[in-house]
Amino acid sequence: MNYNGYVMEYINKYPLGEPIYIENLKEDLKKVFKNMNNTIFLHVNVILNRLIKTGVIKTFYKGIYYKPETNIFGEVLLDAYKVVEHKYLKDSNGDIKGYIYGAKLFNILGFTTQVPNILDIVTNECKNNNIYTNTNLNVTIRKPKIEITNDNYLYLQLLDILENRDKINIEVDNANEIVYHYIKSLNLDYKKILYYAKITNNMKAIQKLMEYTEV
Repeated sequence: MNYNGYVMEYINKYPLGEPIYIENLKEDLKKVFKNMNNTIFLHVNVILNRLIKTGVIKTFYKGIYYKPETNIFGEVLLDAYKVVEHKYLKDSNGDIKGYIYGAKLFNILGFTTQVPNILDIVTNECKNNNIYTNTNLNVTIRKPKIEITNDNYLYLQLLDILENRDKINIEVDNANEIVYHYIKSLNLDYKKILYYAKITNNMKAIQKLMEYTEV
């Protein structure tokens, strides 16, 4: 199979309305064609530009494309949250690599009716201690205190809730009940909460936990 055929096969395997990452395509090409070089990558870009011109794919923003789908109202734009999820929240195997924190999480849980413009995410994809903003997605990311896994992300998210409670304008009187329900509904283990608080050096969260669970 030549490069053109491989690119077409790669694009065709994606369902409509799903993000296609050119970075992933190029990584796959490197594995299949051992003699890949910059000239070939330029050829791949020519193929992609041809697909864009013919309407086979659309540009979400640089490096991310999608095959458009339509409904009775016309063409459906790519759901930005799918891109956020793929980039920051779950890996290609569906394993958790990030979670939402901050004002959006407090809104989801019912502490506040305010809906922030920016989505705050803690993710393994952030490789240093700086906080980065992706203006295309209205997302800020920061590095976790420890690596996020399927087993610990709910505990780390809870600790963030407890630690940042004073930074959010709480509009309800039952904040401690909400925290208590969060712990119980997710069947979180108090020993594990204490364990993760210790290894992330988050004693403030434990102080808050003692207050909030007294219901």
